[in-house]
Amino acid sequence: MKDLWEEMSKEIEKQKKITDSLIIKMIHRDYKNKIHKILIPEVVGTSVCFAAVLFIVVNFQKLNTWYLLACGIMSAFILIVLPMLSIRAIHSMRTVNISSNNYKQSLLEYSKGKMQLVFVQKLSFYLGAILIVVILPVMGQIIAGKNLFMTTSLWFLYVIAFPFFYAFAKWVFKSYRKSASEAEIVLKELDS
Repeated sequence: MKDLWEEMSKEIEKQKKITDSLIIKMIHRDYKNKIHKILIPEVVGTSVCFAAVLFIVVNFQKLNTWYLLACGIMSAFILIVLPMLSIRAIHSMRTVNISSNNYKQSLLEYSKGKMQLVFVQKLSFYLGAILIVVILPVMGQIIAGKNLFMTTSLWFLYVIAFPFFYAFAKWVFKSYRKSASEAEIVLKELDS
């Protein structure tokens, strides 16, 4: 009877380990899916930014004044730096190893990544505003051959662009925070 009892205890323990392993795998998959909701738009945005940089670089000779050159260089710099920072922040959240870490370690790694993502999103808002200021004259010169600094229409374009930019940035920040919070909830399921 004692042997039978020990054997049943071992089987129950084995089943518990298998169940725990399956639960951790499911939580890991759900966590990755939540982070993936943030990653896909960032990859698309990164592609657009790099295409814009390529467009500016290929047409750089059309920027024929020092201030258009400065705007072109600043535009290219912002279009390269922002996506790289954003992808790096998402990567740090995405690489939280739920399977090998304990609950506290996983939550700590996630928190670091989330803080980095929030910082990058706030930085993106300010640098995005600067980008609008510097890229409109550059694109006006490259696409239309017009130096927008010499016309009053530049100010009209700024008046139109900034409200759209603000609404879009606010919407993106809200959706990223929602996805990050959903990922955090999935991680907290580990504790229960």
